[in-house]
This record gives sequence, structure tokens and C-alpha cells, in this order.
Amino acid sequence: MRSVEELSLKSPNDTKVYRLCTLDNGLQALLIHDPEINREGQQPAPASRDHQHAVNASAEDSDSMADDDEEGSDEEDESGSSDEEGSEEHEHVHRRRGQHTHSDDGGAVKKAAAALSVGVGHFTDPWSLQGLSHYLEHMLFMGSERYPDENDYDSFLTAHGGSSNAFTEEESTTFHFDVKPNSLRPALDRFAQFFIAPLIKADALGREVQAVDNEFSGVLQSDACRAMQLRCHTARKGHLFSKFGWGNAKSLVKDPAAAGIDVRAQLLQYYKDQYSAERMNLVVLGGEDLDTLQQWVEELFSAVPTGRGPRPQYGDAGPPFEGGRLYLLPAVKDEHRLTATFQLPCLNGTYRKKAEEYLAHFVGHEGSGSLLSALKARGWASELSAGVGDQSSVAWLFEVSITLTEAGLTAGPGCGLACVGLLFEFLALLRSPGPQRWAYDELATIAQMRFRFQEEEDAADYASGLAGDLFSYKPQHVLAGQYMFDDWDPALATELLAGMTPDAVRLDLCTHAYNSAAAAVLAGMPGASAGTEPWFNFPYTEALLPAELRQSWASATPSPEIALPPRNDYLPTDFSLCCEEAANGGNATGAATAATSQQGAATTNGTAIGEEDGSSVEPATAAAAAAAAAADSPTFPPPPSLLLDAPGLRVWHKLDSAFRQPRTNAYLRLYSAAGYASPRAAALSNLLIKLLEDALCETAYLAEVAGLHYGIWWEGGAGLDFKLFGFSQKLPLLAAFVFRSLTRLQVLPERFSRVKEALLRNYRNINMNPAKHAGYQRLLALKSRLWHADEVLAELTTLEVADVQAFLPALLEGLHIEAMLHGNIAAAQAAELAQQLHAELGGGTLSASARPAECCVQLPKGCSMLHRCRAKNAEEENSVVELYLQCCADTVQDRALLDMVEQLLYEPCFDTLRTKEQLGYSVHSGARRTHGVLGLCVSVVSGAHGPLHLDARIESFLGGFAESLAGMEEAEFEEQRESLLAIKMMKDRTMQEESDRAWDKISTRSYAFHSLRDECTHLRVLSLQQVREFYATYIAPGSATRRKLSIHIVGRAHAAELEVAPPAGVQLVDQPQELGKQLPFWPAMLGDAHACN
Repeated sequence: MRSVEELSLKSPNDTKVYRLCTLDNGLQALLIHDPEINREGQQPAPASRDHQHAVNASAEDSDSMADDDEEGSDEEDESGSSDEEGSEEHEHVHRRRGQHTHSDDGGAVKKAAAALSVGVGHFTDPWSLQGLSHYLEHMLFMGSERYPDENDYDSFLTAHGGSSNAFTEEESTTFHFDVKPNSLRPALDRFAQFFIAPLIKADALGREVQAVDNEFSGVLQSDACRAMQLRCHTARKGHLFSKFGWGNAKSLVKDPAAAGIDVRAQLLQYYKDQYSAERMNLVVLGGEDLDTLQQWVEELFSAVPTGRGPRPQYGDAGPPFEGGRLYLLPAVKDEHRLTATFQLPCLNGTYRKKAEEYLAHFVGHEGSGSLLSALKARGWASELSAGVGDQSSVAWLFEVSITLTEAGLTAGPGCGLACVGLLFEFLALLRSPGPQRWAYDELATIAQMRFRFQEEEDAADYASGLAGDLFSYKPQHVLAGQYMFDDWDPALATELLAGMTPDAVRLDLCTHAYNSAAAAVLAGMPGASAGTEPWFNFPYTEALLPAELRQSWASATPSPEIALPPRNDYLPTDFSLCCEEAANGGNATGAATAATSQQGAATTNGTAIGEEDGSSVEPATAAAAAAAAAADSPTFPPPPSLLLDAPGLRVWHKLDSAFRQPRTNAYLRLYSAAGYASPRAAALSNLLIKLLEDALCETAYLAEVAGLHYGIWWEGGAGLDFKLFGFSQKLPLLAAFVFRSLTRLQVLPERFSRVKEALLRNYRNINMNPAKHAGYQRLLALKSRLWHADEVLAELTTLEVADVQAFLPALLEGLHIEAMLHGNIAAAQAAELAQQLHAELGGGTLSASARPAECCVQLPKGCSMLHRCRAKNAEEENSVVELYLQCCADTVQDRALLDMVEQLLYEPCFDTLRTKEQLGYSVHSGARRTHGVLGLCVSVVSGAHGPLHLDARIESFLGGFAESLAGMEEAEFEEQRESLLAIKMMKDRTMQEESDRAWDKISTRSYAFHSLRDECTHLRVLSLQQVREFYATYIAPGSATRRKLSIHIVGRAHAAELEVAPPAGVQLVDQPQELGKQLPFWPAMLGDAHACN
């Protein structure tokens, strides 16, 4: 062991103990002892699967593809949000899980985890084998000399409650896993062999290069990834930035074969040359003491080969791009996004100065006088972000990204260049007074606040982040480096700002109006040229910005409305905890917590108060009933208690004593019969939200910077949702501002035009992701209240200012508010705040019968229905099948049975359809709970196979699994049961996770706070035979009681299938939303708020 150093600079909230060691071979290892990991009495960890559904298992009434990172909430698309962009890093996903599990005796334990980051990435790829680093990352999972089975590592982790992942970046490749604590050492042994003696099997090359190629195919229609690749393609000739880091079948198979290159030999040589111990950072997090962890690391990682020297550095590569140039590329979505990139020098080692964050704070500010405010006032932009995106030893890239309106696209010289002129006016403003120490001190205060009250992260994510941070920070600062603002350097800030000039800027315009914009550039800018990006195969245009234009920007003077931001009045200064005050007798009323539930909880319903009863539950009553609530149950924390039930207002409250953070989560649902009564009402509601957000922006941004956040959206047909969360002290101030702004909203014509245009664009971009499109079509078929986005879009186009102004009082006229306040807020304060907000909204009421209640269509027994449609993006090659099997109304026992089926089905489904049959890179299966109705979905995304083939293979798998289930041994079933129970009982990492779970029960009006506990009780006693019978009844092909709805989204490659007759016995559904007019509905699953605990 070369060196050992104890690390003490950490957050006061962090109870872990850290030690940094350097092995004799040069490998650097950060060891973390977490005393909260309880290994006492643990049995060997049962087999487990990667079920995000189980991590969020309390959300019984949710209906989102929780195990698919690409899926958002089902209501997100409905409210006019566009699909998320794909990630730009190359990520090799094996299994993902939550962090916490429980031991068999019910004590809460966390997971152990480890990560290793190698200091080489795709910058190191040979020019003849671009993507080789990413390919090697995949191949290291395929077995080692000690563990030759290519599935041994994943199988071991899966069998011991774990997961694994890896990703490749420009200058590093990171691998990480998590596992049950008592299995950490054998998992580390397998992990170490990646870096000691991997096999890189010849017979696995084809499968893994196909996986790499499928990953690449999945981002071909991502605007963010296309823009990033154009930046690479147009870098200086021969520069490292111009390498194709993703890799695909062409770069890794076809081109090398044509050149006579032995790819496996190159993989082995690359591994030998680059994977050296002194280039590696290892992080190990466990419950063992540091001496034990150190011993394990020495035993297991000392054999990692060494001797290749430090990781490569590329500081002499020079700037990657030529400045003063404009690049255009076509957008897949309906949008216009302009990005201005400035090449800063590598700032590694200056992390205590944070000069780049100081500049980003000003340029990206959204408050009064900001660049964004000025752009909005001109009607040129709707969004702006600024900051360093790409960091490498070559350069740090400072990016200003502006979402343009049509007016912003065409203003001045066109192509968004008028907005760039305003950017340079703002940069001139920053230069004129010189660096501002007060702003830096404000940023330092915010960073110190975040560091002091740091919240816990997922174990594997935490380990992988630290493994990368060890490359960036001095060892003693690795736990605090990102928060350090203690070396004010005005000269560095001035130097960086001086380099942000018109001659240095690179402009990239990704626009849906590419053809007209490109034609204008080719005609109006001398020397402009057109080209084709070779890997993604899209056209682009480039031009040198005219000298006179650059000169005008260089001499720009700030417009009068541009100013430096004001000082932030939302910065909190009071971090006292209400639970401590209550414990000390300082505020007995403030001790209201959900311990009420521990006493049988709704002690407030001594007389059964019906939903229509006007009686009020006083805050003091709830507080007295909950006074002894200091210790929450570690396994199933008590839910919020009913604090107030008055006409038009119901309030739930829980004073936190578990997380002990000065934060509060305030969630409110505004039920309104008028808000979603028609497509026009839906359009008005969503437009109203966007107008409100725009009105709030300048002030609410100050709160956001200070750690206080809000969100507003229309939750399907139910109502308007508000979430406010963050540091407690100023939360009432923000809440009052938000609701006052709503009731007094004045719709200005210039704001209306800009906001409406952005919302129209969002609606036009809905369902561009084919997997989301499939889920959306399924919900159109099943939900009782879901207006098609196209119907809402049609109404939205007709709306004018007067329509919104007239709609607002109608929306607020009859309201019922359901609210939950959880965290560092006393009961009296929670009740007072809720009552103030209710009064601000007019104090109205809405009867329970008038509150929108959503239901699910009841599919007929024995049916096999098929809806198919084209992918929305005409260039989309991938097709999707989402096969949905509706089961039964949601009861605790049936939910336990369905979740057990999902647990048993998940890995065989993935292994069969993705790994063995190679149907596509994205394969998912999971339970669905749609407005109180249980179901199971299997989804496959494929560019290689059409939907009919995918559907048939899914059915074949489901039929074969019935046989597997019939032959399953009791011992295997018991192992799987214990695994599912462990996942169900995972502890929340943050207070917000607990709040979200409780809010799910309130917002769905089930009030079934103890459903997870009850489901675990049923899981412990259900039998294998019951599971077989459930599967045979609802899932197995051929069952007379099976209800099947299959959604086929047909990509360009398989368009001919749209004309093929459906298989025999399959009913074609042309318009899915018509099913609700033809079929009955399941009853609404509503609970009793007064009998829920």
C-alpha cells in the first residue's frame, strides 16, 4: 500500500466515514464505511430483478412504464410536454435498482456499491476503429478467466439483490454496481476480474457489437445527439473531437473488415495498452469498517496490471473548433434551438474559483433585467440556459442555448442571429462594471447551504460520481469540491469573459425550418457550403459569419432593459427544525405528525365525517393526537394525518422527524369541473398554466436559485396540480406569490403570442418517441377522460387573449382543494397556509360528486384487440409493440399476485426477447395500474423486426413461460418471493420520495396509505399454485378470460404491415378513444379519507 489518507471534509449531514488509499500498483481506492448499513442478522440475499416498479411500489394507482427510463408519466404528454431527448453518453445498462432494502427481521439496511472509473475514453479510440472504447466497455461484461460464464457477473448481482451499469465518455469509462451488503466481497471479486483477466470472447463479439449498433440506432432521431455529432464532424480536421465515439456496426465491423483489421486483436491490445491500474479510481461503499474494506481491496485489486503511466492528457490538442462560424442542421421536432459555444481553456484545478459558474449565473439568469427577459420582451425566445457542458483536458465548452420563437428565428439577419447580437450586448454589460464580488458571495452561500443539507443519493450513482470526481479534485476535496466557492479570482473571470467574442463563438442552429434557413445562408453568406453528416446521414450547412456582423457584435452596447440581476431575497437564513421545537416543548401544536396513524390514525374521525360534511378538523386536535411522533417506523413510515376537512379544502400534514432537513414539500390538487370538460377546456387550462409560469418566471427563478422550487401541470382529467418544495423558511412566501399571480393573472398580448406559439410546438412534438406513442395510444383506449392531443391542438390554434381571460374565473368559480404539507412545517402553520391559499382562490367549493373521477374501460373477456398506426416521425425506422393484458380490479391480494408474476417474468422476458432473440435493444415488461385496474405490459422497440413478428414472439414467450411456471420448484419461488419482499420494503432516500408516495394515495383519492404494508403481508402467504392460477387466468395465451390489447407503432422500415390483414381472431381497432363509447367502465376506485389509516 503506497499511501493511506483519512478524508474529513464532508457534509455535516453525512454520517459515512471515508479513507483514500493508493495500492502498490497505483490504483486509487476511496473506501466508504456507512454505519447505517446494518449487516446484523442478514441472511444471504435472495434472487432479485431490476424492477423500478418495486422501487416505486407504493404508487399502486400509477400507470407509467416505471422500468423504462425513456418513459415519463402518462399525463405528461397529454398536457403538452414533448418527449425527452436521449442521453448523449454511451450507457451500457444491465440492471438498475433502488438503494435501500431491508433485512429479514425488518430492520432497514442500505445497499453496498462499488464503481471503477478508468481514465480513458473515446478520445483514445484508434482512428481506424472509432467507438472501440464503448465496444470494450460492453465486452468486459462477457466473462473473465476466473469467472468464464459470460453471464456470471450479472447473474450473481441479480441473485443477490443487485444491479450493474457502465458508460463511456471522452476521457473516462466508468463501471459500477450495487448489491446486498452481505454479498459485497464476492461481487467485488467478480468486478475486479474485469480489470485483471477479461476473456473478450470471440463468440460474444457479434452480439455485443449488435447491442452497440442498436444503442446508436436508438438516438438517430434525437435532435440533441444529432447536434452533438455535427459538432464532432465539423471539428478541426484530425482533432480528437471529430472522433465518432458511439461506434456502430459500420465503424466496428464493416470498415475494419474492409481494411483487414482483426477487431478482437485490437480490443485485446487496446485493453492491454490503456487499462492500467494507475489510471483507475475505485470507490467501495459498504457496512464493513474501513480496515476490512481496505483489506478486501488489497486482496482483490492488487493484481490489476500496471505500468502504462498516467491517464492521457490532451491539453496540447488545441481548440476543437474554428470560431466565427454558423452551422445549420434540420430538427426532427418542431423547434428552433440556437446554441452559442465558447471554447474556454481547460479549467481543471480551478474548482475552488468557480469562475465559469459565476459567468453562467449571470448569462443564464431568468430574473428581471436578464438576457432571457430581454429576449422574451422582444418575442424572440421562450427558454434559455447557459453553462459549461463538455469538460475535458482539451477545453471546457461554455454553451448558451436559446429556444427561438418564429420571430426570433427570422429577426434581423435571420437564423436567430438577432438573439446572438443581444447576447453580446449582455456580455458587454458584464464587462463594463467588472467582476461582482457580491454575486460570487451569493453563489457561495447557496453552495454552502446545499453542502450543509446534502441529501442522500443512490448508492451506485454516488460511487460512480465519486470515481469520476477523483480525476477532477484533490483527494482531500473530493467530497466537497463541487460546492467550494472559496477562492474569488476576478482576474480569471475577466479572462474568461474576454475570450467570449464574436470571432471565437461557434453557432449551431437546429431548426425545423432548415430548408428555408439553409437556402438563405447559402445565398446570403459568401463561402457558405452544404454537406452531409456521414454517421447520422443528415444534411447540414456551414458558413463563416460575415465580418461586418461580427464587428457589430464586438462593438455592441447594452440595451437599456438589460441589467445585472437583483440580490436574492429568497435566500433562507432560518434552518431550525420544527420537530426539535416540538420535542423541547417550544411548540406543542407544531408537533403534528403522522404518528396519528400509529394510534389507528384517523383519531380525527371519532364521528364519521362524510365527504360532504362541512365539519372541520382543528389543527390542534391533530397535533395533540400526534405529539409523540418523533420516531417513524423504519420499514413503513406513518402517513400524513388528516389535519383539516372543511368545505372546499382538505389538508393532510406530517411533521418530519426522520430526515431532519429544513425542507418542506407542499402539494396541492385543485379539482375543477370546468378545467377538462372538453378539448377546448383542456387547451385553455394548459395555456393558462404556461401563461402563469411565464408570469412567475422572473421572481420564481430567484427562489429556484435559492433551493426553493415549484411545478404546475394539469393532471389529466382530475385537476390542476401544484408542487412547491425546498427550504422551508421562504416556502409560504413563494406559495402566496404563485397563487396570487394565478388569481390576478393579466394576459398581455405580446406574452400571449409567444407562450401560445411554444405550447403549440409542444403539442405538435407529442409522441415523436415511438415507445411513448404506444403508451399514449393504449391510454387513449383505456381512460375515461383523455382528449386526444390532436383535438386539443386544434382548439389551441383558435384561442385568443379574451378566451383565456374569460376562462380563468370559470375555472376558479367552483374548486375543491386537496393539499398535503410534509416536512419542516408545524401543523398550525400548515393549516394557516392552506387556508390562506384557499381564500386567495376565492374560497369556493365543489361537491364530491362533481369532482372528476377517472375510470378505466373494461375490455371483454377473451378479446384480442389490435390498434396500429404509423410512427409520428416519418423518418423513424423503429417500430414498437406494446402488448397489454388487462387483469382485474385492484385488490391487495390480486396486486400481490400480479407483482409476483412480474417478478418471475421480468428477467426471462428480457433474456429471451432481447438477449437470445435479439428483437431489439429496448425490451420491458411490467405491471400497470390504470385507475384502479390491474394489467401487465410487454413492450419491444425494434428497427430490425416488424410489429407482427414482435407480437408473435411476445406471445410465444408468454406461452412458454406458462410451462416454466408449471415446472417451477418451490425453492426457486421462495427465493423470488423474498427478493420481491426486499424490494417492496426499501426505505426512502429522501423526504421527497416519502412525500410522493403519500401524495399518490391522496391525489388518486384511494387514501390507501397502508396498501404497501398490506401487500407485503399478502406476499408472505400467497402460494406458487395461486400464482400459476392467476397467470393461467389473465396472462397465458389461449385463456378464455384473457383480455388483450396490442398497440403497434409502425416505423418506416415496416410500413407495409399497415396494409396487412390482422391475424385470425384479432379485432382491429381504428380509433382507440372510441372503445369508451362501446364498452363499459370498471367502477372508480375511490377511498374514504376518514377511514384510511
